[in-house]
Amino acid sequence: MPAVQFFAKMENNRQDDGSLAFLQIEPDANNKHFNCSEITQQKLINLSFWVIDFLDDVKTKFGTGRFLVKIKFNKEDPDKDARKFFTNSQEIKYILGKIKERNAFPRKVTMRASGTRYYFE
Repeated sequence: MPAVQFFAKMENNRQDDGSLAFLQIEPDANNKHFNCSEITQQKLINLSFWVIDFLDDVKTKFGTGRFLVKIKFNKEDPDKDARKFFTNSQEIKYILGKIKERNAFPRKVTMRASGTRYYFE
């Protein structure tokens, strides 16, 4: 058994099944992207969820400066069950920036709306 394979088996107390998931490689922090399904802010109104991460200053067909937000409905859910949504809400962008400053992700929030204005509670 190769040393790397032996170490992986010892580290996780399970046999290497050859899958990429077995290696549990962390994403590249310098090249972030979210490989998950997209959901709209409108579908999230009055729902609580965990904000996991976000990308700022994203360019979309609707303009520049958007945020792409990664969420999970249960904090323990695997990344494959995460969702993402785009926002240009100044209130949400401000809150996300403050959470990032405090290094306080993940954070549980509830999406609210007033007309076309979206915000977190």
